[in-house]
Amino acid sequence: MIAAISRLKRGRRRLSRRESFIARLMIINAHRDRRPRYDLRKSKPALFAALLLLLAGGLAVAVLWPPAVAIAHPHVFVTTREVVVFSPEGQITGIKNAWTFDDFYTSFLEQGLDRGPDGRYSRETLHELAKTNTEGLADANYFTFIKANGRNVKFSAPKDYWLEDDGKNLTLHFTLPLAEPVKPKSFVMRVYDPTYFVAFDPAEGPDVVKLEGQQPGCSLLVRKPAVNIALKQQLAQLDVTQQPNLEDAGAAFADSILVACP
Repeated sequence: MIAAISRLKRGRRRLSRRESFIARLMIINAHRDRRPRYDLRKSKPALFAALLLLLAGGLAVAVLWPPAVAIAHPHVFVTTREVVVFSPEGQITGIKNAWTFDDFYTSFLEQGLDRGPDGRYSRETLHELAKTNTEGLADANYFTFIKANGRNVKFSAPKDYWLEDDGKNLTLHFTLPLAEPVKPKSFVMRVYDPTYFVAFDPAEGPDVVKLEGQQPGCSLLVRKPAVNIALKQQLAQLDVTQQPNLEDAGAAFADSILVACP
């Protein structure tokens, strides 16, 4: 660990904006007033190890990470559902998101929180955590990339955010408004992390992506990416101190959500 920190201090690499965001977010969450769920004096080394070394603001930060996650890209897994929201005038005004975090990241976020009588965390208990996670996404452009009528789309501050506990995983709900509503003659949206540090995968089942309030004649198509086993194997060799040489690597695994209206 000391050697790894020394390599980072010597400037062997700098974190990407998205890795810095993950590091900062985890640091913020770690400094909440909480009772640690994992006691290092009792945990088995085989189960948890300090394998995530992130450099933020000149400091090397060690965060507990399970070995299976720390070894290879990606390191955080998010399951997504999206709703494309229309105005009565037929313009797209925003995206409703429901992002479910993987087991480990859920456990990390839940540390020190008090469950309700039903054994779950209430929306009120999770409110500050939802606020921190949602507002922090701005530094990563909300991991959302949209082109409407050939132009990149910008976003306003997210709203209507809250965290839901289903008894196993936490799901972050939030609405991402478009800075300017658009009439979608052509509309393409993808949700991904360019560095593939975080993997975004659509949930299974129907209605993973929906339209809300659309006018007659609008169409929705979800196009799956081409299978790229070679790239996935290449990225699997990268640990948390490395990033892909390929720019926008995460785009290779992202669904394309296409909306078109007359």
